[in-house]
Amino acid sequence: MPNSFAYIMLIGWPLISIWLYKKQDIIPATFWTIVGGYLMLPIGVDFDFPLIPALNKMTIPVITAFLGCKYLAKRKITIFPPKGLERYLIILFFIGSIGMVVTNGDSVNETYRFIPGLSYKDTFSVVLSQLLLLLPFILGLQLIRTYEDQVTLLKLLVTAGLIYSVFIMFEIRMSPQLHKWIYGFFPHTWGQQVRYGGFRPVVFLGHGLWVSIFLAVVLGGALALAKIKVRVTRFSNGLVISYLMGLLIIAKGFGAIILGSVLLFGITFLRSKWVIRLAFIIAAIAITYPLLCILEIFPHDFIVSLVYPIDSSQAGSLQFRFNQEVPLLERAKEKIIFGWGGWDRNRLVDSVTDGYWIILFGKYGLIGFSAIFGLMFTAVHSGIRVFPTLETDSEKYLISGHCLVVAIIMVDQIPNHSINPLFWFLIGALVGRADHVKISQESMPLTKVEPA
Repeated sequence: MPNSFAYIMLIGWPLISIWLYKKQDIIPATFWTIVGGYLMLPIGVDFDFPLIPALNKMTIPVITAFLGCKYLAKRKITIFPPKGLERYLIILFFIGSIGMVVTNGDSVNETYRFIPGLSYKDTFSVVLSQLLLLLPFILGLQLIRTYEDQVTLLKLLVTAGLIYSVFIMFEIRMSPQLHKWIYGFFPHTWGQQVRYGGFRPVVFLGHGLWVSIFLAVVLGGALALAKIKVRVTRFSNGLVISYLMGLLIIAKGFGAIILGSVLLFGITFLRSKWVIRLAFIIAAIAITYPLLCILEIFPHDFIVSLVYPIDSSQAGSLQFRFNQEVPLLERAKEKIIFGWGGWDRNRLVDSVTDGYWIILFGKYGLIGFSAIFGLMFTAVHSGIRVFPTLETDSEKYLISGHCLVVAIIMVDQIPNHSINPLFWFLIGALVGRADHVKISQESMPLTKVEPA
C-alpha cells in the first residue's frame, strides 16, 4: 500500500511545475514537468474518480505541462496540429476510440470470467484518456521548432539521464529499494528484477526494463550531441558516452543493450545519410510487424535462434512472448477494425500481454494501431523528408540521430510496453523540428537570376 507521501507528491507536482514555469523558459519548464514527473513520482498510485481517467504519474504532469504552456508561458497550444499527416492521425485515433466504445456494448461471458460491455458514458473517459496519452506529443510538436530548440531538448535529456544515474547506480548495488523506502511499497514482481547474479534497477519507473530503455534513449541523445561537438557537462563527450553505455550494460536489460548498441554503432560510425536510412528500416519493420505476423512471414524462429547462443534464458523469454502473441492476435482479428476495448476484454484468461503493439491492436484494433504507430512512423518519415534540405552537417547529424532514437523507441514496442510521456515528447519534437524546416524552406524567397 502506498504511504501518505506518495499522494502528497502527486498532489504537490502541479505546485512544483508552477515554480518551474515561473523560473525557467518554456522548453526546460515543460521538459522537467513531464519528464521529472515520469522519473520521480510513484507508480501504481492513482486518484481514480468516476468518468475520467485516473490521475497518476502519467497524467498529472502532462495536464500540468499543458496548462503551464497555455496560461503561464502564454504559448498558443492547439490540440490538433494545424496541418500535416499527424493532424489526421490524431483525429483518426479519437474516431477509432469512439468506434471502439460503440462496437463493444456486448459483455464478455467466458469460462472463469465475466466482463461487462462498454456504454456510451464511457466515451468521454476513453477520448480523454487518448488525449492525455498524446498531449506530450502535441506539446513536443509545437514547442521544439528550431535547431537550437532541438539541441536544448537533447541536452535536457542527457542531463536527466545523468541525474537519474545516481539512483540507478544505488539500486544496482543495493537492490531495488527506493520506491519501497520512499513510497511504501514495491511496484512489481521482485523475481523479475534479479538477473545475472545481481539486480535490475527499478527506481520509480516500475520495472527494470523501463529503466534500461530509458538509458538507451539517453545514450542516443548523448551520441547525437557528441556528433555535433556539444557538451552537456564539463566532462568530455567520450567519457559521458562510456559511462552511459557501461551503466546500460550493468542495468541488465538485454533488449535495451542491443538497441543501445545499434545507436552507438549507427550514430558514431555511419554517415548521417546512412543513419537516417537505418532509422527508416527499423521503423518500417515496427509498423509492418502485425501484417507480417498475420501473413506468418516474420522470422520469429530465426530471431530466437540468433539470441540463443548469446543468452539462452533471454531466447526463452523472447520465444514465450512470440508464443503469447499468436492467440492474442487471433482474438484481435475477431474485432480487427476497432478492437475489444479495455478492462482486459482483449486478453484471454491465461494470456500474457507484454508488447505494446499487441495491447494496442487488441484494445483499439487496426484503427488504433495505425494511428499510434503511424504517428511514430510519421516522425521518422518527416525527418527523412527534410534531411536533404538541411544546410549544415550539424543539422543533418542531429536530425538523423533523433530519427534513429525514435525508431529504437518504436521497435521496442514490439516485445515491450515502454512508451511513456518522455518518449512521446521526443517523438513530437522530431515532427515539430521537421515541420519547421519544411516551413522555413517554403517561405524562403526565390533568387531572381538576371539574364546575361
